[in-house]
Amino acid sequence: MERIYSIDSFERLREILKANTATVKVLTEKISHLNLPANALSILFNLPVSANYNNTDGKKRVYDKIYNIPTVDAVYQGKLSSEWRDNTLSKKFSGNNLTALIKVINAYYSDFLEIVKKDDGYYMDIKNKFSKGSIPSTNVLLYGVPGCGKSYYVEQNYENKVNDILTIRVVFHPDYTYSDFVGQIMPVLEKVENKDGIEEEKLQYKFIPGPFTRILQLAETYKDQQCLLIIEELNRGNAPAIFGEIFQLLDRNDDGTSRYGIYNSDIAERVYGDKNKSIKLPPNLTIVATMNTSDQNVFTMDTAFQRRWQMKHIPNRFTGESLDEKTINHVAKHLPNSKISWGVFAQTVNKKMHTANLGFGGTDDKSLGVYFATDNDLDDAKRFAEKVLKYLWDDAFKLGRQALFSNCSEGLSSVIEAYEDAEGDPLKAVLVPEVYDEMQKRMAKLAAEQPQAAEEEPAEAAEDAVADNPAQEPTDEE
Repeated sequence: MERIYSIDSFERLREILKANTATVKVLTEKISHLNLPANALSILFNLPVSANYNNTDGKKRVYDKIYNIPTVDAVYQGKLSSEWRDNTLSKKFSGNNLTALIKVINAYYSDFLEIVKKDDGYYMDIKNKFSKGSIPSTNVLLYGVPGCGKSYYVEQNYENKVNDILTIRVVFHPDYTYSDFVGQIMPVLEKVENKDGIEEEKLQYKFIPGPFTRILQLAETYKDQQCLLIIEELNRGNAPAIFGEIFQLLDRNDDGTSRYGIYNSDIAERVYGDKNKSIKLPPNLTIVATMNTSDQNVFTMDTAFQRRWQMKHIPNRFTGESLDEKTINHVAKHLPNSKISWGVFAQTVNKKMHTANLGFGGTDDKSLGVYFATDNDLDDAKRFAEKVLKYLWDDAFKLGRQALFSNCSEGLSSVIEAYEDAEGDPLKAVLVPEVYDEMQKRMAKLAAEQPQAAEEEPAEAAEDAVADNPAQEPTDEE
């Protein structure tokens, strides 16, 4: 019995495209704004017995090609065909079925499909409008202290160069599993026909793709476009276990393809439509992961796993010529009700953290990153205290609070209250004198350097002006 579907949402479109034979129609109430006859669309997406439709002028008006067409949440493979005759659909409709088809495409498929006119007729094609730039097809692992700007680096150097529809982001955590990452068999309610030909909902078990399978689907669909998988907090989950045999795919050739393939029937059927095909990373897929430095890892990563990534350290810079304007302004922002800037505060605290004996080895993972506190955190005393001071008390200086805080006897609540209620500079009220004095000295040094820099700039500008205008140079006679 012929299956008939209605395009009333992308969820229904997903079901349509998973079927190889279907007549697709649009519910009358859904197409009322298109001004089409109520019975017009039943022939537009019809699979004819034969794809060899010939009319008198010899032009092809048959769409009979396999495409991977994406929906909102994934990519599904389907086959749609239509005989695009130029006959009138009804006396009340000023157009033919090609006109109607174009209206349907514009209304429901415009993000993905378009009608293209060629010399021998009309064709349906997938739009190719995604190109933003190019990034290397490799596996990159960015690491650094919390708040040093890893995610910002990903955004600027990778995410902004790939279209949103071709990017998938996932965050690892202790309970994240291989099944979450790749996909798993799950029960779903589907409408199926009973023996009497009546549709009814029944529980079916189907493979639901995870982020890894979905990015492979996108890369297979848009082979001429770069696709991007972003994995945040790679080491907060058990990464080798989450990847499983997939880690073998991370060994890449120079063109970005996997050197070795693996077999997984569920992934292969979903991506290639062939459950027996070997799976490999394609040449248009980039994988970027971020992780904090090693001291606070939830899980460790073995050498075999790590060597398959290009490691890149993101430095925690508060000064230097490489800083962009956004970071410069953020670092110079003063703390709430204080004369001390965020950059001076963080650098002084980090230095104290590295030199004080806090009862643990490395301190890089506990350092304050340049973006550990946001601009909004620096505008509100309560937010700053609850986020930054609480972190320093509970974590970074947990085994040596007396090295930073002036009064440790009454607990964290007294520190936060003292900061929020201080009449003068709140930092002076909660930090040990030597740390606060160090911050003042740094601020004074910065203030002394600024006039000097301001004096050098006009002098350099004057020299440049003379070089550009030799006629203005003073003569020897003067």
